[in-house]
Amino acid sequence: MNIKITISSYKTKENKRAIIYDCSAKNYRKKINTGVFVEEEQFKNSEISNSISLNITLEKLKNKKKIALIKYHADNWSTSELENYLKKGIDIYSLEEYVKTDFVKNKSPITANDYLNVVRVFKKHLKKANIYFNDILDENTIFEFKYTAEKKGLKISSINSYIKKMAVIMNRAHKDSLINKRFVIPRLIIEKRQKSTTLKSFNKEKFIEAVNKSEDLYQVQSLSLFLMLVVCGGMTPSNLVNYKVIENKKQKDLVGSILYDENSIILKYRKSNKGELKKYIKLCHIKMKIIELVKTLFYITHQKKYPFIISPYSNYYSIFDFDIHKDHNLYRNFWNFYQRKIKENYDFKFSDAKNVYIQKLNDIEMNRKVSDILFSRLNEAEIISFQKTKNLQESVEKYEKEILNRFAASELIQVIKNKLIFLGIDLTKTSLNNIKTPLAFSDFIQKISKYRIGLKNSSFL
Repeated sequence: MNIKITISSYKTKENKRAIIYDCSAKNYRKKINTGVFVEEEQFKNSEISNSISLNITLEKLKNKKKIALIKYHADNWSTSELENYLKKGIDIYSLEEYVKTDFVKNKSPITANDYLNVVRVFKKHLKKANIYFNDILDENTIFEFKYTAEKKGLKISSINSYIKKMAVIMNRAHKDSLINKRFVIPRLIIEKRQKSTTLKSFNKEKFIEAVNKSEDLYQVQSLSLFLMLVVCGGMTPSNLVNYKVIENKKQKDLVGSILYDENSIILKYRKSNKGELKKYIKLCHIKMKIIELVKTLFYITHQKKYPFIISPYSNYYSIFDFDIHKDHNLYRNFWNFYQRKIKENYDFKFSDAKNVYIQKLNDIEMNRKVSDILFSRLNEAEIISFQKTKNLQESVEKYEKEILNRFAASELIQVIKNKLIFLGIDLTKTSLNNIKTPLAFSDFIQKISKYRIGLKNSSFL
């Protein structure tokens, strides 16, 4: 018996050929489709450099051929037994194996974990130890996944997201020649959500009410975080970890020097996780105070167990110092914890901070140039093309102060501090920004350590 691994003479609509086992012996010839489809040029190359997954699949086909020949000769198999064995195919890449070894190449750790989680969620709801490409190509599998996930209480938006991401994985597998047709999400499987026509508006009284209802430090801390995200330009949670601090006197930042005077200290961060536009915001006394407050509270809650995530005391306007890609689980658990805490007394999520800021900004009348700057509609090259003028700098600063006034930011910071005093945490005589030496910092840590007593432990902290 001779078994040759070759390709079929027939092409699919996608111009691909099936890899086949060509079995031959005296008075016997049988061609068995392996279910793997490739382009002819790919098969002719001894190694397909751009597809690790296909190389592994071909290696598995070769191993199956060897086993089949051994069984045929050693166990005296009939040709029908040989055919049945080869027709069963190989244990081609499971989806999880494919995502781990091939799909995630050139993707960030966060994105990689995200797609691995998609596969695991499918396995969980389909109650399978492993799932394969053919499982997903069967549209009944998608309907079964959706039905089971809904029954277990998974949100429609989450189900939609998992199915769309599975489609991305499957169509990449098609591109890698692991499946012979594109994956199409079954019609009507994705439910469109009814978008809310009304955005929640920020209300000072409701924020104060949430602060006053707080029963522990973590609840107050979550509200302090939200206030900082809002007043510092509508930050996202990732902005809070990644923003850059620019001192115009010390650092040469062309955009910063055009928008603000030379004595300014500026925060710079990405407007969106998907785009390249940058947001610039000048630090004033009020913003410095909320940053100092938030950082001080993190020294109280995190210095003992997670000191490495907090920026050094000498970096007065930076709060965190860790990589959200390398420490993704820590980052995710961190925000999940504080999201739960803010929900206990308040209707807003941290992700609402950006829209809250934009809503307030929309209420202010300003000229087109200043509007484009404050809404971060311009890229850095466009801002650099502006002529540096005192009038422009004063206008930008004027409207940044106006929006702080509309949020009553100074009053809300004081409300938070008063609540902290009520909870036994008096920070009126504690100023992190006045610390200049390691000895002074050591005294600061010793002073605030008493506030950790009585803190409730959480799964994160």
